[in-house]
Order: sequence, then structure tokens, then C-alpha cells
Amino acid sequence: MTRGTTELLQTARDTGLISDVVSLKEATEIPLGDTPSAEEAARLADHDRMTMAGQLALADLLESLGPTPQNAELAEAVCRGVPLSLVEAGLETEKGFGVLADHFREEATRSAAPRRSCRTRTGQLDSAARQDLRRRGVGLAIMPPLELAADQPCVLLDLARFVTPDGFAVDVLRDLIDVLVDQHGPDLLLLPTGLSATLLALGKPYDRTSGPAIRSVLRLLCACANGSSLTQTDARHLGLPAIRARTTKRQIGLILLPLSARMRTSFSPTSEAFMPFLGAFDIGDDGERQLSSIVRLGLSRAAPDQLKPLLEALDEAANLDQLPNFSSERLTSRGLSAEAIERVSRALGEGLPLSAAFSRWVLGDEIISGDLRLPPENFDADGRGLLRALGFSNQQIQDAEASLDGRPERHVGAALEMAGLAQSVEPDFLADLAIDTASLLACPPTLDADLLDVDQSARLETAGIGLWLAPLSHETRSLTRDRMAHIETLAQDMLAEDESQDMTTGPVDGPVGVRRTRLPDRRKGYIQKATVGGHKVYLHTGEFDDGSLGEIFIDMHKEGAAFRSLMNNFAIAVSLGLQYGVPLEEYVDAFVFTRFEPAGEVTGNDQITRATSILDYIFRELAVSYLSREDLIDLGDASHDGLGRGAGDTITRTEAAPLTGEAAQLISRGFSRGQIPDNIVILNKRRAEKEAEALLPSSDDDLGTTTQVPDYLPEPCQNCSSFTVYEDTADGLQICDTCGHAHTPQATDRV
Repeated sequence: MTRGTTELLQTARDTGLISDVVSLKEATEIPLGDTPSAEEAARLADHDRMTMAGQLALADLLESLGPTPQNAELAEAVCRGVPLSLVEAGLETEKGFGVLADHFREEATRSAAPRRSCRTRTGQLDSAARQDLRRRGVGLAIMPPLELAADQPCVLLDLARFVTPDGFAVDVLRDLIDVLVDQHGPDLLLLPTGLSATLLALGKPYDRTSGPAIRSVLRLLCACANGSSLTQTDARHLGLPAIRARTTKRQIGLILLPLSARMRTSFSPTSEAFMPFLGAFDIGDDGERQLSSIVRLGLSRAAPDQLKPLLEALDEAANLDQLPNFSSERLTSRGLSAEAIERVSRALGEGLPLSAAFSRWVLGDEIISGDLRLPPENFDADGRGLLRALGFSNQQIQDAEASLDGRPERHVGAALEMAGLAQSVEPDFLADLAIDTASLLACPPTLDADLLDVDQSARLETAGIGLWLAPLSHETRSLTRDRMAHIETLAQDMLAEDESQDMTTGPVDGPVGVRRTRLPDRRKGYIQKATVGGHKVYLHTGEFDDGSLGEIFIDMHKEGAAFRSLMNNFAIAVSLGLQYGVPLEEYVDAFVFTRFEPAGEVTGNDQITRATSILDYIFRELAVSYLSREDLIDLGDASHDGLGRGAGDTITRTEAAPLTGEAAQLISRGFSRGQIPDNIVILNKRRAEKEAEALLPSSDDDLGTTTQVPDYLPEPCQNCSSFTVYEDTADGLQICDTCGHAHTPQATDRV
């Protein structure tokens, strides 16, 4: 294949003239070859649905474990019902549980992709049986067996796209077919689409009078494919000169079958088989809706005087002054600027509904917060809330939506009606068209039976024309929906009851789920003010009774509303994770050294002097305060209050005493960074003595006696510098009541 031929085919595919060459099985939903019986197809469809549901459930279970779960988490998952064999498979997979979840999800999608179908003949199934099969996901072909191989190559042609302002591009169509046949051989099948759109582009109606024109289009395709002639009558219908037969002839088959969902998505024809043209608008290169080129061509040929009024009417469709109660003057008086009104008008012109045109995503936060003085985050759902905030009543909004609903499509339909280019789907017309064109095709055409009534369906079955009943989307029965709603309510009640239970109580019978540990109503914590890259950040913490971190709040000033709200909600998400048992270490590992603005110098924090982002600063501060992560500290030897011990002092340096559980009841663990502050003294020895005395049996001699506090000496302890040194007369030693250090007094000590 030459370079020019390759470029020709690629250009044709890019412009939508032809599709890729695919097998007939990929192109259509009609079952080919041997098909299962109706009972077997229904059984297979049920199996597919249950298999897909099971695989999706397993994927959800595996995703809930995270990429690298710990043994305790896997044990808890087993208690929740995850099979041990599945846990073993995840551990054996090198890339972890996430890859295994993706595998199950992909398998579920693949198993649901090929829809089950079967073939039947007239009288074999009544209407109730047919409907039951469709509800169970089985497509039904009522037709004789097709003498076509499932792997036979075929290509889709959108004939409407061959119509140009100069007429039908016959030479382009012939050249493309010649190249395709040379490449794939004479067994290639041609599947034409866009028949009704072709007539519209040629300025002809698609109704009961257009049978001859449709036959002429198919004969033109046969002439280009097989080298046959095109009579003057057929050429006149298409506005073409007569075409003589070529000396070299071939037999390339034409077929008209319903397309598969994959081909509708990948090829997107202007119209399918005998379906009417419905694409009144195209999406332009700039992403905006514009009048379809097919409609423009049809009106310019049939009624050129209708095109300009239609374009003006479409412009008026975006005019707010045409809506009741929504004039530009009234919107301006409610606070909307000219730019905001222009954005709304543009959105309405693109076909968006009224609620979407007035949404936060169209107007923008700067208009809602700046012009209207309203918080943008309150109007995330749609624009109706914003309209109510502007003073429009529900009735006024409904009237405007009713006036706007389908307005552009109504204008196009009215213009085509006045130009005599209406699109029809009358059952009699479709049945006649299918019977008249059957002789031009390699096999009888197949129609969508949902477009026909009962009489026409029976008529087409008698004539040997195929009917296709597509499977219906699965609908949950009303009884099942009611039971599911009740089950969900019970599950929520059970979760709420579990949350209210004390997690520290004994083992719970049955599966153990993840429970939330709520913070006490009166809780400890601290507030750290700092500046990161010139931006003030206030970090508030809340702690459980044992001093562990349970919640955080992040406040920033002079930031945008969106950024501030995002940080607030991020703090809420982290707090919920901490209360559901996510270790703080996981958050620290995830967010330290993240890099984004604002970043740079940190002031106001005695342990951290620089940060690569706000999140880096916050989680380094939490790691230092609650996890004793000294590797994240920027300074050297510093105490809890930020004051160094001093390089030249004569005090012996010791590690600060860790915060005990008794002290954690009163002191914030984060504020003291897990250590007992220097200005707090806990008399460990005296506490031990009191506890020992409490264990001794009481006697009458002890009644009325009290424990005497020793007289402390004026000298500080040589070990901890505390003024809690007393002299033990029995041993002749000086003992520190704080740290327990004992030494023999020197002569100078007694002076």
C-alpha cells in the first residue's frame, strides 16, 4: 500500500467518512452462526450478571484494604468476610492488592461487554416470553439464519458525509471503495449508514415519498462498489449525471444491520440504518454547539430563505430577554454584571438548561463572591439555589425552564418543517422501505422492532425481513428496592450503635468493622501560630484522653475562599481518619516534603525554620510534637520552650522525662512534645512511698499521724538542678526528691 493510499484512508477515517475495517461480529449486535436457545441464553445472561456483581464486590473489598495493608488490617478484613484465599492471592501478587482489585474490575467489565442474544422464528415465543428475555439482558433476533461469517471483514460508510455543497462526492466514494477492496479482498462487506441524513443534506424529505431516493442512494453505492451502472432516473434523484457500467465488475455485498454499541461510540454515524436524522447540532472545534452542517446543506438547497431566520432564531434562543421574568435589566438589578449575563447567555446558546447556566461552574467564584457577595461553596449543586438567593421564586424558575426546554431543537424542527424536510418514523414507511431495498442487499435488512407496531412487525416477519429486540437495561424490581432500602437503614442504625459502644470493651462476637472513636467533649490540645512563606497559618489540635492526636483545624488568613475552604475540609478529612484509626505516621509519610506554594521560610515555630509547602509544615509540626520525630527538626538541642541549654554552662545534660499517663490527663502531649516541661515537678519518690504506705495495713498507732514533707536544702540538685534536695539522717546522704539522685555531702556543702 503506497503512502498516498495510506494518507487517503487515514483522512477518510479522521473526517468520519469510513470506519476502521472490523469483523462483522464487532460491527453488529445481530447474532451470527449458531446461537444458544432462549433458555440457555437467559441462563448465561443471569450468570454474567451475577459474576459481574461478585467481581465488583471483590474489587471494592480489596480497594478498601489499601495498596499495602498491615497484618492487623488483613486480619480485620478476614473478620469482615474477605476470604483467606483472596488475602493469600493479594500477598502473592507482586504489585499488591490494588492491582488485584483492578483485575477483578476489568474482568467484571469484560464479562458484561458481550451481551447475550439468541435467534427465534415467528410463533416460537409469545410477547410475554420475549419481554422476559429482554429484561434478563438477552437480545432477540427474529429472523432466518444469516449466511455470513462472524469474522468476515466489513467497513461502515457514512454516506451523508460524502455530500458537499457541490453535490455528492462520487469520485471520493469510488476511490475509497477501490482502495478498501484492493486491501481486504472481494469478501469485504459495506455497511452504509446515514441514509436519512443523506437525503436531508441533498434537500429531500425523509418520509413515505422518499423510497425512490433511498433506493437511488443504495444503487449509487452498488455502482461504486461493483462497477454497475446508475440510470438517469436514479441519477436525477441525486442530482448527478448518469454513470456507465465499468468493464471490470465484482460482487461486493451491502448489508443493513443494527450497529453494536462499540461501533456507535467509535464511529458515531449521522444516522443509523433506517433511523431518522437526529443530530441537529454539532460540537465545533472550540467546544461550542453549532448548527449541523447537514441541516445547513439541506436548508441551503431546499429553502435557502429559511437558513438566515433559523440562525437568528438560534441566537434569540440564547437571549435572556425572551425568558419570562429573566430579562437582562432584571438580572442587572439583582447584582449580575454584564460579563455574568454574557456567560449565562453563551451557556444557554450551547444548550445548557437554566439551572446549569446559572451554576457556580459557569458564573465563576469571582462573580458570585465579588459581584453578588455570596459564598460560592453554597451553590455547588446547581444554579437554582443561586437564583433563589437572588430573589426568584420556584414558580418563576419553573416557568423559565419550561420556556427554555428544547427551544433550539424546536427552532430547527420548525425550520425543517417549513422547508418540507421533516424526518418521519412512521411504521408503514419503515416497513415499505425495508421491503423495497431488500433486493439491493446481500442479505435481508434488519429493523429495530421498537420502532414498529405489532401489525408491521408481523408483516416484516412474513416478508423475511429481520427484527431486532435489543436487551433492556436491568431494572431492580420494586420489592427488591423496598427491601434494599430497609436493609440500608438497618445497616446505618447498626453502625451508629457500634460507634456508641466503648471500643475498649471485650471482644465483639461476629464480624468486626471499623469504628470511630469520638473525642471527649472537653479536650486538650494546643494552638501553633506560624508564617510559611509570608502566609499566616494557625494549627489547632484536639487530643484524646491518653494524649494522642484526634483532630486538627487549619486556619489561614487573607487567602481565597476556595483555598481556605479546601484546607478546612482537608483538616476535617484528616480528623475523621485519625478518629477511625488511621495512624498519624501514615499522614506524616504521605504529606511531609510535598512541594507547592506557599513555601519557604517559617517564622513563629521554634523547631521548623523552612517548609516546602503548607502541608509539609503542618505534618512536620505534628510529627515533632506527637511522634518525637527528631529527624524532622531543623534546630539542634532545644527544649520544649525553644530555649537552648547553653554551650558554656556547667549543668550536666540529661534527657527530659517522658510524659506519663498521669501527666497526660492534665497536660497537652502535643504542647509539651511528649516530655514533662521543665517548670513542672512530679515527686516520683514521694508518690512511690505514698503508694507503698497505702498498701500497708493500718494500725491504731497510725491513727492521727500524717506524713511529713522533708525540709529541702537551699542547694540545687547536681543532677537535675531542682531545689528538692533533702538530707537523709539515717544514711547520711543528700537525696533529690525529683530525680532520686543521691550523693555524700562534702565538707563545703555543710558550710
